[in-house]
Amino acid sequence: MRLFLVRHGQTAANRQGVFCGMTDLPLTEQGEKQARQIAQWLAEVPFTQAISSELRRAQHTAEIVLGPRELVIQPDGGFNEMNFGDWEMCHHQDLQQQDSAAWADWVADWQLACPPAGESFPLFSQRISQQAQRLLNEQGDGDRLLVAHQGSLSLLLAGLLKLPPPGCGISRLPREPTAWWNSTRGLSR
Repeated sequence: MRLFLVRHGQTAANRQGVFCGMTDLPLTEQGEKQARQIAQWLAEVPFTQAISSELRRAQHTAEIVLGPRELVIQPDGGFNEMNFGDWEMCHHQDLQQQDSAAWADWVADWQLACPPAGESFPLFSQRISQQAQRLLNEQGDGDRLLVAHQGSLSLLLAGLLKLPPPGCGISRLPREPTAWWNSTRGLSR
């Protein structure tokens, strides 16, 4: 099995630098362009399975990457981004003023703090770990595409390789009997 991990293309939230987990934003024109670049790079890969998070930015990226392939994208909420609750679409500078106590807790230890009405990092990490294990336990030797988010892909890669994903980059992970092999390639902007 070869597993291709693709981070969705740019959204307005990425451009603005705000927390965006479960807010369902579309790709920007730049995000669509990024997805088309990835589609060109992966044009010859004979994907046998395509998975994306349930969020439209990931699904749209997957649709563009797959292009004319007749493959149904399987939405999987287990790979959704972390839910930032009341902090959705907020910039950290605003949170320092508007929610200073919760922000101070987050800055002190973001892995244990939880955004108000959001998802804690331990629960997010557990969710991604369970989804990754399920995915990796599935039988088959084909090429799999997974389109998701910075947080979910970072956790998946950290678990496998201790590496973060590049922004809207591609990580190709062929699984050998005893090891993983990582090939990342930056795309022109």
